[in-house]
Amino acid sequence: MTKKRWIGLIGSAVFVAATSSLAYAQAKTPWLHVEVKENRDQQEIVKVNLPLSMVETALDVIKNEKFKDGHFHMKMHGEMTIADLRKLWEEVKKAGDAEFVTVEKAKENVRVARSGGFLLVKVTETGQKESKVDLKVPLPVVDALFSGPGEELNLRAAVQSLQQSGVGEILTVHDRNTDVKIWIE
Repeated sequence: MTKKRWIGLIGSAVFVAATSSLAYAQAKTPWLHVEVKENRDQQEIVKVNLPLSMVETALDVIKNEKFKDGHFHMKMHGEMTIADLRKLWEEVKKAGDAEFVTVEKAKENVRVARSGGFLLVKVTETGQKESKVDLKVPLPVVDALFSGPGEELNLRAAVQSLQQSGVGEILTVHDRNTDVKIWIE
């Protein structure tokens, strides 16, 4: 899934949650924080701060054929399926902490690893189109995400797992025109 699709997916879920007419009192629940800085010249900034319980509730109000009961039906491009990813994930869990993929090119570096209870994905591109993606997801959240049936990801279970994980920064994206930061606090 491309960075733009991830940002679009996250933005759609956050928009639905933010525009819902439900009032939520601040409880001792973890909060999802999303900060997007667009167009560095004019500094357009969007900040969204929601209790994770509200994000979970928002999954119920999304009206889209790909979303149902907190599950996201994901169509994979190419030969790989969600079932294939589940099998790979099981092998990653068995292998323990390790670096699984390292790609070092003149203008691109990619690293996929498991370390200290987290799945780490780091992508750095240099040159005219400079960008950096850092993803750090707790292993139980990945387990929960893959607990959906068939070609579905279980977003509800992943959000519930995030509520228990107490994790900090999950995703940062930096490119020429956009900075995105997502964290749980």
